[in-house]
Amino acid sequence: MHHSYIDRFAQGDSPVHRLDARAKLVAVAAYTAVLISFDRYAVAALAPMAILPLAMLWLAGVPTWFALRRVAVASPLILALCLVSPFYDRPAHAVRLGPWAFDVAGGWLTAADVAVKFALALIALTALVSSTRFSLLLEALQRFRLPRVLVMQLGLLYRYLFVLIDEAMRIRRGRDFRGAAQAPIARRLGAVGGIVASLFVRTLDRADRVGVAMAARGFDGHARSLSRLRFRPADAAFLAATAAYLLLCRWAWPAILA
Repeated sequence: MHHSYIDRFAQGDSPVHRLDARAKLVAVAAYTAVLISFDRYAVAALAPMAILPLAMLWLAGVPTWFALRRVAVASPLILALCLVSPFYDRPAHAVRLGPWAFDVAGGWLTAADVAVKFALALIALTALVSSTRFSLLLEALQRFRLPRVLVMQLGLLYRYLFVLIDEAMRIRRGRDFRGAAQAPIARRLGAVGGIVASLFVRTLDRADRVGVAMAARGFDGHARSLSRLRFRPADAAFLAATAAYLLLCRWAWPAILA
């Protein structure tokens, strides 16, 4: 498994790809902060917040289904939380959609609010990662003075997660070649503990070898990249446009709805 499975769109060339990683990181962080600041019952006010992440995907040439599939993969826990909300928040709240006005239990509004905010935040994060090489994101985080240990851990996780997945796939392939698929399900479940233990031992052994190799190459805990971040007028214009957009979404649009 290769890292291109995750960031295959990050190697492209588009107006969004050419923006400074720091500008995109600040924009997505500000977008997320504004997104979660909306009242939990103001679901209709979230509609304009879909413009920025979808525009970034479109301008970067990233298919919308790519982001929606990641939302679907990460959604089971959020959906469970949404289904529980109506049982804890039963008072009715007035909802107005154009000429129509009706009452809805607060729990359903909260569930819709959580689902919409989760989907939009994850789409914005996907747009960021899909339009920025991970090495540049690490460099941007380091420029923002995030703890060096955190940046290093993110880099190692990104690089060696695929090595761990490859190890797990090899163990699974060996199990299948031995006819484990034909065994009773109780026996297969009993073998899971041995598989996890084997993967853990292999991971420790690989970690030792990786640590020795990194020390031999003079690794000092700093994330480095051949690319150099450059903040240009286009990045300033992008941040200014994002700030104006967020101000309109947060204050102008709710005032229109009211």
